[in-house]
Amino acid sequence: NGAKTWADLGQRLSIYSYSTAEVYKDTWHQCARWVKENLGVKDVEKLQGEHVKAYLETKIADGIKYNSFERECAALNKLENALNMYAKQAGKDTTYEFRGAIKEIKQEAAQVLDRTVETRAYNDPRSIVSSIGDEKYQTVAKVQYESGARINEVWRIEKEDLKGIKQDPHTGKQMGVIEVVGKGGKEREIHVSPETYQAVASIVEKNGSMNFDKESYREAIKEAALESGQDYHGSHGLRWNYAQERMSELEKNTSMTYEERLQEVAWEMGHERADITEHYLKT
Repeated sequence: NGAKTWADLGQRLSIYSYSTAEVYKDTWHQCARWVKENLGVKDVEKLQGEHVKAYLETKIADGIKYNSFERECAALNKLENALNMYAKQAGKDTTYEFRGAIKEIKQEAAQVLDRTVETRAYNDPRSIVSSIGDEKYQTVAKVQYESGARINEVWRIEKEDLKGIKQDPHTGKQMGVIEVVGKGGKEREIHVSPETYQAVASIVEKNGSMNFDKESYREAIKEAALESGQDYHGSHGLRWNYAQERMSELEKNTSMTYEERLQEVAWEMGHERADITEHYLKT
């Protein structure tokens, strides 16, 4: 349509900076990959409001902060704009409407997602884990606490993801190595204790994967928090504990600088930017 500069594009897309465009595009990619892998929608032009809603429901299940959830919603609203403009430009008789579904799921998110800026780490994460009665859910919690993995990453673990016992390159400890698929389809290796690794291997051998009921798992953590006299911070709270304890472990056992430790922990948790780790260090 004659747009030649970022200002021209901003006027037409209502996106006014390169960095914002990159953040939004990353969300578009994550959503597209998720609906392809989980709902079988392989063509982004067939994306519907119900698909976007299902994707956003997984974000609520992950326990992300409300402001991060709002950013995801904003990005997907822009995807609706982009698809409608593309359809018009290409002469296609297609209309996209995601806003109704997004508005509906935002109402749910506003009720359950954390809006605070305080820490979400548990005071005594070990008692949380040990208080979970279900053996499978306890193993899932151990994986999250020992590796900083997201709930969806643990849920997807299959036999081919188990890579054996190897040495932690930073501390020298023997650790079980598991490959997981994180946000945006990015693969990485997480490390857990040999005992937890064997527990995961046993579950996968028996059931074919770590697939579990996420809602029941969250309820198990909530009950464990109540039993141990702690506030409930969701499964995501165990990632906070991992970040804090891993930073301390690297400080004690390596010569890494503070900035190097921030970056290493960010990578281990599936992030790219080092400064994201500081978010988890709030006390």
